[in-house]
Amino acid sequence: MSQPLKNYLKLEEHFKQITHLKNLAALIHCDAEINLPPGSAPSRHQEIGTLVEVIHQMATATSLKPLMQAVIQEVPYLDAWQKANLTIIQKDYEHARCISPELQGAYSIATSECEFTWRTARKKNDFKALVPSLNRVFDLARQIAHTKAKHFGKDPYDMLMDAYDPDRTSQEVQAVYDLLKVELPKLLAQITAKQQSETVIPLSETIDEQTQKAIGLRIMEKMGFNFDKGRLDKSAHPFCNGSNDDVRLTTRYDENNFFTGVFGIIHETGHGLYQQNLPALYRDQPVGQAQGMTFHESQSLIMECQTCISPEFMQFLAKLLRDDFGLKGAAYSAENLYKLQTRVKPSLIRVDADEVTYPLHVILRFEIEKAIIKDNLQAEDIPALWNAKMKEYVGIVPPTDSDGCMQDIHWPAGSLGYFPAYTNGAIIGSMLMKAAQAKYPSLKKHLSDGNFEDLNTYLNEKLRCWGSVKDSVDLLQTATGHQKINPSIFIEYLQGKYLG
Repeated sequence: MSQPLKNYLKLEEHFKQITHLKNLAALIHCDAEINLPPGSAPSRHQEIGTLVEVIHQMATATSLKPLMQAVIQEVPYLDAWQKANLTIIQKDYEHARCISPELQGAYSIATSECEFTWRTARKKNDFKALVPSLNRVFDLARQIAHTKAKHFGKDPYDMLMDAYDPDRTSQEVQAVYDLLKVELPKLLAQITAKQQSETVIPLSETIDEQTQKAIGLRIMEKMGFNFDKGRLDKSAHPFCNGSNDDVRLTTRYDENNFFTGVFGIIHETGHGLYQQNLPALYRDQPVGQAQGMTFHESQSLIMECQTCISPEFMQFLAKLLRDDFGLKGAAYSAENLYKLQTRVKPSLIRVDADEVTYPLHVILRFEIEKAIIKDNLQAEDIPALWNAKMKEYVGIVPPTDSDGCMQDIHWPAGSLGYFPAYTNGAIIGSMLMKAAQAKYPSLKKHLSDGNFEDLNTYLNEKLRCWGSVKDSVDLLQTATGHQKINPSIFIEYLQGKYLG
């Protein structure tokens, strides 16, 4: 069988090398977020840019086109995974060859520099200091988007979104968000009215970072994270990065609100579990990678919101805090912890927002992103537009840009097109949990003991193990029983949880 596949195997070997370099680039980014000394930043930006340029050159090598053409003759001998891998490689090649190595390298350097500038600018609430580098990122992103749009005959913003949510269009996303913009404000009014009569005890105790991390590590262990192939660190913005066999998670801590760090850990562990349970046989091939960030966010949000913001998990958490960390009393009861985590109130910061208002934060960003790419919106115009949309959708206006348009790392890091994945992922998370509970009726009950086995079994079998062998539609069908993202299931979930 090896002889008929000699060209295909050459193609696999080439992309194995690309995957290894991408994994190393991811680790370098992790180090830059966690450990990079300020004086080392300029040289690191150049080093990352060089590595990205080399990867791009390999992904667009002139030898690839004739090799892929030769592989066509071997298609009858390929299995389903190999055929899917070839399809993804062909698509990735077409996307990559649109962009010159110089443009790709310039974009990498610009985003690396802008991200570093953002860290200081946000701390100082100095948006003006960020404007030049952010405009540079936007300009290069537009060049990439419009170059790809011209080549593929598609919408420029859709070309950026495709990197995070393959094959979905902004029109589809807009249709989902139009429904949410109608239904969520009504829900918000009903829920806040209901919660006015509830008595909630605030957590007044200061909990140091070391204790919060210890709590988080215990929860990660219960969730099934493999510490032999991953670790937890601290960064300005929580993230999950690395590779299947080296998953790097981070969170940030607030000594006056331990939920910030702990639920950041839970969220990122959801990402990590997806990475660690992707198909091991294809870890070095595109077909073995996750099927986009929308599915990735479904894995983080099903853990954070569907699973751990639940009465059952709060029983486990309350017992853990009491027995192992001495945190006890009425404030740390399961009932009060659940009430605290399900308080619905318009807030400024997306990552700290409740489930009901969170999608409104994403919709705001989605609309601004489209304006950046399609309407040539400049960085200096963002604060006023941001504040106007926050007033319209969430009902409050940020007092500072640090609490407004500078709060997220995504735009400085060049991740335009990413934000829709959060709310789309939250909706898929609700669809997944509905399907998982139908198969495992005792799933939620087992969470009171910190037992994630039923949920992990379902997600491993129905989603994680498939990598990208199925396209987005088929994977969603396999995992949830639906071919399209269904916002009605998400609304029903919120109604049951907050009004039931």
